[in-house]
Amino acid sequence: MKKLLLTAAAAIIALNMYGQGTGSVSFTSVGAPDAKKIRDETGAFAAGTGYAVALYWGDAAQTDDRNLVQVGNSATFLTGTSAGTYFGGGRTITTPGSAVNGPLLTFQVRGWKVSSGSSYETAGINGKGPIFQLKTKDLTNPLETTPNLYAAPGYVGFQLVPEPSVIALGVIGAGALLMLRRRK
Repeated sequence: MKKLLLTAAAAIIALNMYGQGTGSVSFTSVGAPDAKKIRDETGAFAAGTGYAVALYWGDAAQTDDRNLVQVGNSATFLTGTSAGTYFGGGRTITTPGSAVNGPLLTFQVRGWKVSSGSSYETAGINGKGPIFQLKTKDLTNPLETTPNLYAAPGYVGFQLVPEPSVIALGVIGAGALLMLRRRK
């Protein structure tokens, strides 16, 4: 009997160690109010394929956005009256080490100008919203609806801005030109 209990306990521990929960969210801001839309570097709503947006996630305890990882491909912005919004479709997230389906997770939306880099990390003109938490849909529950990211209380729109290093180089260059002009 003791061997049977020990074996059962070991099996439960092993399943919990290697368990993987899943959840999904709708990576879209279609229908969002202006305060939740994304603006380009000029202050206008980002529109078209010249701008991209990606979803980053981490576990619910994550508070440092440097530890978040991108889930899925990036999406481009819609145009016309839907400018400032994007439709990236559904995102299913597997949470290793968790047996919970539809867990509470940490998210962040990041955008960038495509001509300044192929990803948020490499772009010279980029921006990101604040970190927020959202309970994902339990894929095993057909009655549960998939949450839209923009409907989360912590989701807000943001503006893309040139990276500080680009601004600093511009200031240094302008200063050098002024010094040269003054010298002559």
